[in-house]
Amino acid sequence: MASVRKALSRSKARAATLHLTVREASIVLAIYLLSRYNLNAVALYVASRNAVRQQPSHSAAEVRELTESLYLETSIDELIALECGEPGRHARVRHAAVSFLAELRTVEWLESQNMLGAAPSSAAMASKYLMFCEAFHDSRWDGALARAVHNKSLNHSAGRYLRKWSADFRERWNVAFRVLSVKPPAPCAELAAKVKTLWQWVFWLRHCCIGVGKIPILLNLDESYIPWLYYTPIICTNEALQPLLPRFLVAKRSVLSARAVRTVSAQKPDNLHIWREASAWSTVRVMKRVLEELSHVMAAFPAFQAILLLDCHASHIHPDTVRAANNSNIWMAVIPAGLTGLIQPLDTLAFSAFKFHLKQQFQMGLGESETLPEDFLRRVFALSQTFFNGRKWKAGFASLGLEPEAPVRLSRDLRPYQEALALVPSSAPTGDQLASIFPRNYVLTDDLFDAWTRLARGRHLRLRLV
Repeated sequence: MASVRKALSRSKARAATLHLTVREASIVLAIYLLSRYNLNAVALYVASRNAVRQQPSHSAAEVRELTESLYLETSIDELIALECGEPGRHARVRHAAVSFLAELRTVEWLESQNMLGAAPSSAAMASKYLMFCEAFHDSRWDGALARAVHNKSLNHSAGRYLRKWSADFRERWNVAFRVLSVKPPAPCAELAAKVKTLWQWVFWLRHCCIGVGKIPILLNLDESYIPWLYYTPIICTNEALQPLLPRFLVAKRSVLSARAVRTVSAQKPDNLHIWREASAWSTVRVMKRVLEELSHVMAAFPAFQAILLLDCHASHIHPDTVRAANNSNIWMAVIPAGLTGLIQPLDTLAFSAFKFHLKQQFQMGLGESETLPEDFLRRVFALSQTFFNGRKWKAGFASLGLEPEAPVRLSRDLRPYQEALALVPSSAPTGDQLASIFPRNYVLTDDLFDAWTRLARGRHLRLRLV
């Protein structure tokens, strides 16, 4: 400890900049030694101490400079004492360093388990933490945490101790069991090919728009369930067009009465349509009506060409729906089957936040005297206007690789596909490429291939599958 104090005094300015005490600087050195000179682990520790004191973070270069200066200016005897944990101060410093490194390895283990589809329990996580401590020759199996793991089902105090330890761990590392945010897995060849095909399809459609002198406008349409009905919004990359786009509430006749619709009709926005159908599910008939309403809005903007992105729901890719889109001069592209949670704008950017705010408003009104579902519909009316009209969606489309003219900074889950995005051509995708992103039971015949691509190619050009 004496040489560490001297080293700190010689690098006082650097230590003061990083807001470290003498003991914390010793822990930094112990982490550096025990982790086999892992500067990333050291940087995480320094960042955690700065967060506790609400101090600004520091660059990796500053952390590296301090760590290496401490290491070079500390005597060999002190380094050995820190690494081995000799009795006294060194043992306590090493104990703290082992605790940090074991927790860091536990977080990495949790992420790996989540990637495999497993959600470890608090007891499993605590057991793994104890095993990592033992790997550093610091066995803690006779301590309070180990007793809590073994006796959690026998007495309440052990269970409380384990829950308290788990809560502290979650707060320190900003994780939540069973809802842990994990690193995106590396894309397999099949998924990467599907994502690249979608980008190529969209880029080709944009190129064709520019070729005929029109401004390409990307839109995304999808349905999502909310109480009593299905809500179908449309978002786009143009701020002026967004408030005018139609939105749809589709409900089953036996669930939403005509009287309830008449009651709220005065508060309903002009661009929001309420349809009572035999079923609230999306059907080809409903999709035709949706496309018709969308075409009425787009007709007022002849300089724009709508490129509508949809998922692979049966009603979206039905031949009658494709023909209806062609008749309405709406170009369409399909989000690959099974990848909507990764690359569909509404799924990744909108639905979760919209439902969260809707739930908040619904819970705020639980204490009031409400007549459901009329008052619930009024809340949907108000939120649909403020939420979807109050956001700029172009940056979100760009984060999914769908808006190449905007600065491209892919979302966290799509960053493994960054290299594929740089290699996407603007030429037309082949029939085999398009067939790969549809569901396996969808047969892309010559006629269907022509229907999906004829507007972009030109009405008089008919190409066969490649």
